[in-house]
Amino acid sequence: MSEKNDLDILIPDYDITLDSGEIVVIKPFSFAKLPKVVSLINSIGVGVFALLEARNGIQVEAGEQADGMATLEIDDMVVNKVNEFIESHFDEVVDVLAIYCRQPKEFFLDEEKGPNVEEACQILLTIVERHLGFFTKTLRPIMARIKEKAQPGTKS
Repeated sequence: MSEKNDLDILIPDYDITLDSGEIVVIKPFSFAKLPKVVSLINSIGVGVFALLEARNGIQVEAGEQADGMATLEIDDMVVNKVNEFIESHFDEVVDVLAIYCRQPKEFFLDEEKGPNVEEACQILLTIVERHLGFFTKTLRPIMARIKEKAQPGTKS
């Protein structure tokens, strides 16, 4: 990677325009932030696994075909797990958003300029989607080629 722009090809910036008119740009974070991001993701991941364990408490039943509605029943345990996740991990989620969007944490807590709930979810899901794509479609094949070349008896 001889030029700085080579990174843009691997993980391009992604713009999201908020209802407030503010533009949030999701960018790769700096290497110096790696330990912080790993710590935050690990913390959030524990909460996500707790939510996944509770998913059996969600029942969906098809409604009348004519109205296209369905009945959703959520067990109290699920509601409690979601509430616990929000209470326990809100600060970490805001930290992750701030790091990836290179905005101060206060921006995401600003009632007027910051994102609403749907926009914050869109930003967070975009971050997750980009990284899944990057690690599975881009980085994994590169690492496989490097590993293949590193095998004993292989010529580079």
